[in-house]
Amino acid sequence: MPKTIATTPSWYWPEGVPRVLGVPPYRLEELLVERWAQRRPPAHPLVVSSDDRADAAELSARVGAAARAIGATVSPGGHVAVAAGPTAEGAVLVLGALASGRQALLVAPEGDTAGVARPPAGELAAAELAVGDAGGAVELKGAGLEAMRLDTLVARDPGDGDGRQGAAVADLRAPAACLGGRTGPAWHSHRSLVAGALALQAFLGTTDDTVWLSTFSPCTWPGLLGLSTALLAGSTLALAEPGDAARQTADETQAAWVLASLADAVPTWGGRRRRGAEPGPRAVLVTVDGPFDPDERRAVAAGANAAALTLFGMAETGLVLASHPSWYLDESVGIPVPNMHVVPADPDTGEPISTMWELVDHAMVSVWSPSLALGADGAEGGAAARGAPGRFATGVLAASDPNGMLYLVEEW
Repeated sequence: MPKTIATTPSWYWPEGVPRVLGVPPYRLEELLVERWAQRRPPAHPLVVSSDDRADAAELSARVGAAARAIGATVSPGGHVAVAAGPTAEGAVLVLGALASGRQALLVAPEGDTAGVARPPAGELAAAELAVGDAGGAVELKGAGLEAMRLDTLVARDPGDGDGRQGAAVADLRAPAACLGGRTGPAWHSHRSLVAGALALQAFLGTTDDTVWLSTFSPCTWPGLLGLSTALLAGSTLALAEPGDAARQTADETQAAWVLASLADAVPTWGGRRRRGAEPGPRAVLVTVDGPFDPDERRAVAAGANAAALTLFGMAETGLVLASHPSWYLDESVGIPVPNMHVVPADPDTGEPISTMWELVDHAMVSVWSPSLALGADGAEGGAAARGAPGRFATGVLAASDPNGMLYLVEEW
């Protein structure tokens, strides 16, 4: 219901952050891996985990070998199932699957809070190939699939071609990866994945001299987003399980950006109380999927000796709202990221309403962006949207303050 008193918003926007970005016509792995192969020195690792590390040239070679092996094993239009935890092996397998030109079914580990649904059981059962790291192989075995590890996969590398069999630029809008979403499977194209990474990199202003730490599986939407954003900038991506492993890795790598769910960040950093100690990361980026407890966010900030910034999104949309290092409120989830058009919608119908955010008590978050998942008809936003065509109603209600900061108030 509209408020009785209108307000004039100042519409805070971070200085130097573009509101709109173009989406270049490149495959995701071209921007993340191939362009760095000749530009980064051998001493600069791109991906590290507890048991492995790879510089740009090594990562390019491994991803290329995995892509060629998948392309030689899976027929055009066929599916490859990928399951992995936060490991370097998992990152290579996901990137190899995306580079292969085949459709990747990304399976989140059991109990991962980032993924609600999984690829349909029928599609998983029909996958022509299953690959995974140690934990992912166990996960896929439970789904009735015998998974192949990376070393066995690359041994199948035919050694020629790029694994895509001449895929054209037009394929950038075709389904490439399936992630578990709130409303079911969310299919993304290379274009939508590139758009999501560009938006987060521009919003945070990340550079190539920093280290990212992610506790997410690259088979989840925030894990794939974190991997893409870090490698897009040429930064080092460190992967570790939440808890002691994440704390140790953050200290060893001096990570500037830490990406974790709020549920994982609280036990990992919430009780540490490092205020007054050595400097922590620049920010801990905590993902939320609805209303959250600001005290938990404050506990993470105090324990990590860093800003705790919230990220709200889902597999169907990519990142929608985020708080920024330059200014934020603990209770607010933040503002829309670049390329994300956020409009209030009627909670009952999902239809956009013409009233501005600051003039309503609350409304459903409805979005359009090039990072939206594909519809069932292959159109961006198409049949994936609820309410108006080309737009996705998230099912989460929000309210705005006069500055344009949004607060999540309820899941509908």
